[in-house]
Amino acid sequence: MLVEQKVLLIVPHQDDEILCGGGLLKQFVQSTGYEIYVVFATNGDFFPYEADTRIRESLHVLTKLYGIEETHIYLLGYGNEWKGMTHLYNAEGQKILESVSGRTETYGIEGHAEYRKMKSGCHSVYCRDNFKKDLKELLADVRADILIAVDYDKHPDHKAVSLMTEECVGELLMEMPEYRPVVFKRFAYNGVWKGRADFFEIPRRQTILSQESDIPYGEEDKICIAMPPECSTPYLGKNFLYRALKCYRTQEAWQKADEIINIDEVYWKRRIDNLLYEAALTASSGEPEYIRDFKLFDCADVLQKDLILGNCAWLPENSDREKEVRVHFSSPRTVERINLYARGSKETDGLAGEFIFDTGTRLATGDICLDGKKNSYYFAEQRQVQDFSLRITRCTGSPAGITQMEVFSAKDDTVPEVLRQFVFEEDMLSYTRYIRLVMRIERFLLCFRRKICRWIPNEYFLRRHYPQLQERDCGLLPYRMQYILERIRSKL
Repeated sequence: MLVEQKVLLIVPHQDDEILCGGGLLKQFVQSTGYEIYVVFATNGDFFPYEADTRIRESLHVLTKLYGIEETHIYLLGYGNEWKGMTHLYNAEGQKILESVSGRTETYGIEGHAEYRKMKSGCHSVYCRDNFKKDLKELLADVRADILIAVDYDKHPDHKAVSLMTEECVGELLMEMPEYRPVVFKRFAYNGVWKGRADFFEIPRRQTILSQESDIPYGEEDKICIAMPPECSTPYLGKNFLYRALKCYRTQEAWQKADEIINIDEVYWKRRIDNLLYEAALTASSGEPEYIRDFKLFDCADVLQKDLILGNCAWLPENSDREKEVRVHFSSPRTVERINLYARGSKETDGLAGEFIFDTGTRLATGDICLDGKKNSYYFAEQRQVQDFSLRITRCTGSPAGITQMEVFSAKDDTVPEVLRQFVFEEDMLSYTRYIRLVMRIERFLLCFRRKICRWIPNEYFLRRHYPQLQERDCGLLPYRMQYILERIRSKL
């Protein structure tokens, strides 16, 4: 009997499943041996009256277009942003928050309850501890072989779900030594919702990420997935992802089709074979657990545009003479590679150290890069290692410290077996005159439709523009005419 691999996609809002895994989900659905699950952290209820519609839009896309079982689609039921100056992710553990939609506990829709209601028969009050508990229990219940999650994007909810997913995964890796899923992250904005509008360009190009220098991963962590024919056809009207985007009338996501749809999707691999998850850590000072919590950094306020680091790094105290973190394995291990991630100011801060192995080997780190990117150290295979330490030999300025340390028994820059068959190699499209003509026509039509929608918006845009429409059910025609007149006056 074929044992299916479970795939779980974790996203904040309805329509993010297309942005974070639209083409890859289609690849999995069309291949044998995969069981697909999707979880939405929020109900997309920034505009309360849209929550039910947005959820049903996603249920339609995932069940009717993709063919995913509705019982495999989970709602955590949390708010789409929060009242006040604090996001749920940054709130104190038990502090109850109210969402912008005016709710204080999780909820689902008729016929599809949220995860906590289905599991425990009750709702979860909106607080950070419950958010973490619900997501962590769901991860443990599904025990997916492949985890795909939104990465740290511009939107506060995206940042929160990305960091909370990593927090939960880190704890599960410590608590469940037998559970080692394949983990991928993907940006929903960078190169996608805020991507280059290049769908109609010839020759077609792969996804281009903006500000790639700010991404903490290395090139070896990058995996480009080829889109199946239905998702990479140059005929926009027949493109599967375009048809899926058109189902999101609340977001009018189809208007971003030429930015979202590409011939590949970029994912970032997070290794889960870090030997530190099964080691004992101690430190001469500072908090050593930060270096193995799976989070490459943490944010003290996800509402801010710029990253404000939270408590997420190990750094010994200035008065500490030893300045080291010690690692002890219960049984001897082989160590061949160590990665360090650190944060600080490149202009004013400095950090350096050395690895000291009980085999007698000492390895200097040199200047540790403090921009959050990976510092990789390869060395001759160290066998029978039971104890080693990282000692800080130089610390100038006030760096945040080491945010993560990964210790591996072997180098791994290969594509995981589960994705090998999907890796992008090259664009095989033959650009005939007919294809070029159709692409030009569809490009014109898409631009024309967008301009029409800016002048004659749909009902969801009108309800946002005229708040009085949110409170009563009345004809939209007068408001649509009023909007058109307002546009004309603004152009005069």
